[in-house]
Amino acid sequence: MTQPLATVVTNTHPNSSVTVYTQRLGKPWVVSDDGLSFMAVWESGILNGINFQGHHVTDGFILKAYRDNVGIPTVACGHRIVPSDQIQVGQTISLERARDFKKHDVARMEHRLNDDVHVPLFQFEYDALVSIVYNCGSNSGADEIIKKVNSGNYSTMFDFILTYRIGSNPGLPPRRYSEARLFASGVYDASH
Repeated sequence: MTQPLATVVTNTHPNSSVTVYTQRLGKPWVVSDDGLSFMAVWESGILNGINFQGHHVTDGFILKAYRDNVGIPTVACGHRIVPSDQIQVGQTISLERARDFKKHDVARMEHRLNDDVHVPLFQFEYDALVSIVYNCGSNSGADEIIKKVNSGNYSTMFDFILTYRIGSNPGLPPRRYSEARLFASGVYDASH
């Protein structure tokens, strides 16, 4: 049996105690392997092979630094290159370094979600949120989605996610649909 979500007394009568349970999980949450693979396909286009942009992908990582669709230097699994990385566009990194980037980047997203989400979640709901925050950023990019999920109105999340921070990027509506479907039904399908 799951742990109680809450035990409350509804009035002063001794038999008025009510215990509430949920199948959703409490903290700390950790992204699943399925969630990591889901994100890898959305970030890199494919797990292994040549993606739609002509980049070679190994285990979900693009090892040769490139400029993303808005010109930001990127490598690995959607990692935005910063000066301290000491990587130039066109440079190839090791698979181990790519895994380290993703581990560090995912840890930032998980830290934000574990700190600021205050409602229980199914594993697939959490994995969908990690994917969204990974794509939008753990700072202001996460604010609205965290506020919405904290409302506890899970049934409205599908529609909310569909249009979340898509801007004018034509690649984001299919991703948001996939993330919304994952949040609502647990379908880990990142094909596009």
